[in-house]
Amino acid sequence: MRISIEVLEKIANDCGSFEIGDGYTYGELTLRFGYWRKVNLETLQTLIPQHLEVKLNLVDEDDDCGELYNYIITPRGVA
Repeated sequence: MRISIEVLEKIANDCGSFEIGDGYTYGELTLRFGYWRKVNLETLQTLIPQHLEVKLNLVDEDDDCGELYNYIITPRGVA
């Protein structure tokens, strides 16, 4: 899967700084904003190419930090 630097720049401008990680399965990428911050899923989806899909993922929740999120990017149609 490829995402251009221009798309990554748009994501950073609209959603804030982020880290890119390996997905949980082959062919996935993850994005983590700030300290596991939640961003607008609809906005993020409009920024990536149409052949890709973004899913919100609740990674963890604890009393000290609250809810921790990342976003999984997969090709459309992949469960």
